[in-house]
Amino acid sequence: MKGAIFLDRDGVINCTVKVSDGIYDSPQTVETVRLVKGIENIIGWANRMGIKVVEISNQPGVAKGKMTMITSGKIENKVDALLANKNVRIDNKYICFHHPKGIVPELAIDCQCRKPKPGLLIQAARELAIDLKKSVFLGDRDWDVLAGKAVGCKTLLFLFNDDSPEKIKFALASPADYKVGSLDEALVVIKRLFTK
Repeated sequence: MKGAIFLDRDGVINCTVKVSDGIYDSPQTVETVRLVKGIENIIGWANRMGIKVVEISNQPGVAKGKMTMITSGKIENKVDALLANKNVRIDNKYICFHHPKGIVPELAIDCQCRKPKPGLLIQAARELAIDLKKSVFLGDRDWDVLAGKAVGCKTLLFLFNDDSPEKIKFALASPADYKVGSLDEALVVIKRLFTK
């Protein structure tokens, strides 16, 4: 079995959106979706190398009543379209729509798939024949690191300043194997991990 590159979505594939002073969130509308600078280089390299690229994402906006499942799907489609414009693709997506404090009853549960729990990674590995110990998880939050570490992935944390102070504080304290300030730096690390 081969390793894969697991990517968080918001803050790694697409930019987070500033909703008020010091508060950032995932895009709530299709119009606000923008790619993070350099993500196409990571995905494109993986595509050329035959390494699976798998999105692992918490998307609790529907559970919290911020958007409908239809809008959430349209946002995912916009991300895919922007990547396609760069001639790159995500191979598979595993998304948790739950949140224990959600207002949509069927989604307001304490599930096993919401990061930092590793349920989506375990499911992806089983369904796609991925060796988790040969894989890398690139995220921007401490819970990405914790989910990756729980299953033996190498963990790579993308740190950036356009985010809430609390999130940055937890990210800085996380036990990631590698911490980078740009996706160009992340690509250097990923190449090294997959070609050594």
